[in-house]
Amino acid sequence: MASSSGTCSGSSSLLQNSGSEEDLQAVMDQRKRKRMTSNHESARRSRMRKQKHLDDLVTQVAQLRKENQQILTTVNITTQQFLSVEAENSVLRAQVGELSHRL
Repeated sequence: MASSSGTCSGSSSLLQNSGSEEDLQAVMDQRKRKRMTSNHESARRSRMRKQKHLDDLVTQVAQLRKENQQILTTVNITTQQFLSVEAENSVLRAQVGELSHRL
């Protein structure tokens, strides 16, 4: 009977080990789920940061295009004014030459 109770004790030990292994597996599964959830959240935050950066760049492009258009307009106006003043200056030089010739 001693060997019989030893066997029972051995079976009980095996049941405890398998229960412990199941507990360990459950803990590992729980950690895996937690890690997967954490990774999904991290990926979601990363996508949100990327989208915000893209939105910021699109806004910056629009602002720079607007500034560029304003600068081009200013350059065109200034060029027209320069050409006008240059033409007037040519007329005045010609008048000075003519008046100097008369004297």
